[in-house]
Amino acid sequence: MRLALHDLAVAGTATLPAGVHGLYLRRGALLVDGVPLAEDNAVLAPAGARLQGEAEAWRFTVATAPEDRATLILSHALPRDPTQPFVLRLDRVDFSENGVTPKHGHAGPGIRRLVSGLLLAELGEEARRILPGQAWHETGAEPVVGRVLAPGTAFIRAMVLDAALLGQPTFRAWTSEEAAKPRGVGYRLFLDRICQLETA
Repeated sequence: MRLALHDLAVAGTATLPAGVHGLYLRRGALLVDGVPLAEDNAVLAPAGARLQGEAEAWRFTVATAPEDRATLILSHALPRDPTQPFVLRLDRVDFSENGVTPKHGHAGPGIRRLVSGLLLAELGEEARRILPGQAWHETGAEPVVGRVLAPGTAFIRAMVLDAALLGQPTFRAWTSEEAAKPRGVGYRLFLDRICQLETA
């Protein structure tokens, strides 16, 4: 079982492969099984969903089958039983100007991709400068700090969580001192749904 991020270019019609998909529309016009998806929004889509339009999208996919490596941006294994239900959560995180998050972890793993701005991501012992379009993985278990380096910094986040976390926050401050600090971010939730993979 893996969580993968793919670039998705639609020019006419397309069909989604096996897996559970969170589709984020970056730009263009897109119908998902006949329903319009607005720019800077996301929707949950099943395997076999029909896409129509002229669009650039990001596809966050939970699946057991190998990924299409031609469009793959990032992929990580998930230490989960693929026969059990899970929550797929997709949201947008916008930073305040000069924002710095408290040191924190999360209640589950996920992939992030920067939409705009510039971010310094401190992931455990590592620090990375993140540019628009670049993606990174967080296990949730290591301490993380995000530091804004340019105005308008925002990223899209897909997380795979235990079913019991439906509707529950995942943020875990690293210490009580960190918990008292302002987060410096705003959230826009796109989807938070219990899903199940089809298994043979």
